[in-house]
Amino acid sequence: MKAHAKGNRIREGKYANYFEVGHNVVEFYFDFGQYDPQSEKVQMHTRIVTSPVYAKMMRETLASSVESFEREHGPVLLNTEEMDAMEMVRESLKRTETES
Repeated sequence: MKAHAKGNRIREGKYANYFEVGHNVVEFYFDFGQYDPQSEKVQMHTRIVTSPVYAKMMRETLASSVESFEREHGPVLLNTEEMDAMEMVRESLKRTETES
């Protein structure tokens, strides 16, 4: 993705380990949040709304970025048939806690 920022703008970063995507006839919306495995709840914190054209551009940019990541670090393994998405988040958080 090309950097379009001019100057030294600082952007707020938010961690998300949960997301939902929806759409209507004129726009796509992406909701991001944090899943807490202890309470089994999700706290949504950010909504991005964009046009179908930009949603498709985002898909292409994300696919390209994942391919680049995999060239550098190896394949990202998904085993969605055996584990649901929330269980994948729980396992990822467990690994993060043990590595810290």
